[in-house]
Amino acid sequence: MYFGKTRPRTCKTFDKKGLVLHCGSFSKSLAPGYRIGWAAPGRFKKQVVQLKRMNNVATNTLAQVSIAHFLQNGRYELHLRHLRKALHTQSLRYLQAITEYFPESIRIARPQGGFVFWVEMEKQGDGFKLHKQALKHNIGIAPGQIFSAQGQFHNYFRLSYGMPWSEKVDKGLRTLGELIRKQ
Repeated sequence: MYFGKTRPRTCKTFDKKGLVLHCGSFSKSLAPGYRIGWAAPGRFKKQVVQLKRMNNVATNTLAQVSIAHFLQNGRYELHLRHLRKALHTQSLRYLQAITEYFPESIRIARPQGGFVFWVEMEKQGDGFKLHKQALKHNIGIAPGQIFSAQGQFHNYFRLSYGMPWSEKVDKGLRTLGELIRKQ
């Protein structure tokens, strides 16, 4: 989900010995309910296939065939071009509202793709507390601590801009800004 003209290279690009397992999913970009992913396992193909057989009771063959057909006909690339453009536009609109509604002390990572912002509040900010308060207003954020095994990032949260812009989104961001100011 990159926003630039060319896709960033992956670690697999530099793998000369087949040591890097490159995995992906269609869940975020195409069909969340399908739960279909893929792997380029390099020299570990035999082990990956064996693990899949041991851990997978059933595979949704119809969903796999549908996605394969979509890929073969070039429709996925067209879909991704439209999705990247929409996400980039949404990221800019959300960023504009965040700049307007959130405290000036907020720091935000400006992604070059994807569908989430990583937001840093002042040191005394509490991502879990904000998460709980936001839920009371039907606003979903992910507290930073859940992204750390050591409990770091207490004053961070992740905010998705995957939902198209609307009055509801605008109101939610305004409310979230007010909740941050009260911390």
